Amino acid sequence: MKRKVLYLVVLLMTTLFSNAQLTSVSLVGTGAGGWPAGTAGEVDVNQMATTDGENWTLTITLTAGEVKFRGNNSWANNAYIWGCATQPGFPTGAPASPGNNILTVPGLRTVTFNSTTGVYNFEGAPIPVVKLVGAATSGDVTLSTSDGVNFTASNVILSTGDAQFNVDGTLTGGTGFPTGSAEPGSVSIPVAGGSYTTISLNLDNGEYTFTAAPTYPSIAIVGSATAQGWPNDPQVDAHVLSTTDGIIYTGTIKLMIGALKFRQNNSWNPSWAGSSFPTGPDPANAGLDVAVDVPGYYDVTFNATTGAYAFSFPLISLTGDAFGGWGDGFDFDLTTTDGANYSIASITAVATNGGKFRSNHSWDPGNLAYGSAGWPSGTASTAPDAANIPVEAGTYGVTFNRETLAYNFGAPLATANFNKNADFRAYPNPTKNDWNFTSAKGAINTIQIVDVLGKIVLTVSPQANIATIDASALNAGIYFAKVGTASATQTIKVVKN
Repeated sequence: MKRKVLYLVVLLMTTLFSNAQLTSVSLVGTGAGGWPAGTAGEVDVNQMATTDGENWTLTITLTAGEVKFRGNNSWANNAYIWGCATQPGFPTGAPASPGNNILTVPGLRTVTFNSTTGVYNFEGAPIPVVKLVGAATSGDVTLSTSDGVNFTASNVILSTGDAQFNVDGTLTGGTGFPTGSAEPGSVSIPVAGGSYTTISLNLDNGEYTFTAAPTYPSIAIVGSATAQGWPNDPQVDAHVLSTTDGIIYTGTIKLMIGALKFRQNNSWNPSWAGSSFPTGPDPANAGLDVAVDVPGYYDVTFNATTGAYAFSFPLISLTGDAFGGWGDGFDFDLTTTDGANYSIASITAVATNGGKFRSNHSWDPGNLAYGSAGWPSGTASTAPDAANIPVEAGTYGVTFNRETLAYNFGAPLATANFNKNADFRAYPNPTKNDWNFTSAKGAINTIQIVDVLGKIVLTVSPQANIATIDASALNAGIYFAKVGTASATQTIKVVKN
């Protein structure tokens, strides 16, 4: 009898102790901003409020995904993890601990939860779907929201014409532009054609705003080195560069042997040149045309303030589980002589798994990743959700065309075909510390390291076939090494991590 009483006392104390340990409850998961990282000491973002330690509340905008309730910002105790007995379990369902993930429906929700019973409820209406439609759009423009009230779309190009907002099938419009107040009915907004950084609509009061993008001068590349040739004014220049600030302009262009200049707004006033290629300008010949002596498919950067320019072939590499891992340390560079056709004579896939091509050893915006489900050949896509190439284990010679995005994994290629232009070599590339340069054309007289804006940041005169440059003090980024001997010169793209 004493043993039974003692057991009941211990059970009661254990239960009370367990309940006393619950100090917080939060909502976590992809439907509520993401799953916790699982690191020690982390505090969940979506903390619920309570006045009695048992009933908890939270108002939150949910997205489509999965969620659970968890206590004490931790996965350590299943008694403090709550889900549903069976999916979807939304907006209410049979509680379970730890249970299944609750499948969420987007919307602004008031969430209630009882930590004793596990009973929960998500109250509120789904977030409406809001689109801009009409003749001013080339296709429906979907607006997004974080609170179910304020909806926005970014970086939208519109034509001159009428437009309306479609809110879950109900059309609303107004007579004002670029601002106004929307009302249900057949009234259309008289949109002026142009580029808009944001389009916003407030569902509570109907107010809308079209915010025009800043207008920057257009800068284009013209000349006999381009497909359009020298301008036959008046003309609209074809090879226009892109900009986000009116200073740094970038683009991609196919060049032939010939000459070129940069000019603004389809006019020679102003225009820029500088003779030297692939970087410049050359201060001694600033007014001369840029002489292109190596045809190819180039990336170009131009500074409208300084006139500095740089043309380069991007690095294209293969990376992925098929080659030992993704990203840093697992990039296998392809070679090119024209910036369009890339190849690697022999590469071994160590596992039957995925891989991709990527540019400049980076996943950052502005650099591209190329994937596809095709094997052993196909046409790659640069879409963010493009499939990994299903590389099979083996040794291959690989070709990739940057213009058409066609690739092929075939028999190893004859290396002689790819080494005949390899007068100079730089390694490791990219590097965190030093670049080593070697020459097959005699002693290296000079090496100039130039940044993407054309500024010389390092110069050495090694007078040897092998030279080392300390890059540790340079900022991370892309540079160009102008390497010269008594009989040959070459510009090599190098990367500092």
